[in-house]
Amino acid sequence: MKNTSRLASHRIGFTLVELMIVISMIAVLALLVFMLGSRFKDNARSVTCSNNLRQIGVAFAGHQSDYNRFPGRETGMSWDRALFPYLGYGGNKSLAGEAAMTRTAWPELQAVAEIFACPSDRKPRRATHFKRSYSIIPWTTNWSNGTQFRGWKDRPYNVGVPLSIVDDPARAATVVEWHSGTSDGVENLLGSGGHAYHDRGGPDGPDDTVHGRKQIVLFADGHTEILPFMTNSEFVRKYWPGKLGTVD
Repeated sequence: MKNTSRLASHRIGFTLVELMIVISMIAVLALLVFMLGSRFKDNARSVTCSNNLRQIGVAFAGHQSDYNRFPGRETGMSWDRALFPYLGYGGNKSLAGEAAMTRTAWPELQAVAEIFACPSDRKPRRATHFKRSYSIIPWTTNWSNGTQFRGWKDRPYNVGVPLSIVDDPARAATVVEWHSGTSDGVENLLGSGGHAYHDRGGPDGPDDTVHGRKQIVLFADGHTEILPFMTNSEFVRKYWPGKLGTVD
């Protein structure tokens, strides 16, 4: 008669091969969960960034309604400062100027500042200041762009452009991401001007992983698009209104 208890004892537990298979399956499942979690977080950050730009688009519409033009440097303030009243800022301080705003001097701007900060912007900024992840595109204020010019030569430079003269607002980009921090020579900080009028074609570079190597762009009609990264020249050719030529 066979010893059934001995046979049963041999069947209890896993063999080494079976154990290795189980461990491998657990590792694969953990990796899939991690990848899905990372993708979910990336998508959530992209959605927040798009919503930020849409709010900025609504603020542009309010500014156009009141002044019949985009914010221009003739106002004596940076483009973002000109939009603060349309984004919930109700303070009594003058918004004039183009200097970067500090947290200690402008604590009431915390909520508004969040609209100008993309959660995918990883570039370090000074802790004393609010970061800005976006940049207005120079055609909106008829601004000279180095050796090239894209705008309207019958209009004064550095003066906000009326939306009514744009032929196709749905293809006229107004704001792009520009992630620039302390290690880049020029920080993109809330309230600062000059360098903020930039024609950057993407958030960091074609090899960056921001938004899956894409850029989120706000257009003059208020909608946003997630576009593949492109060079400045390609971006200007596709998404700037006006005419290309040399500055007189």
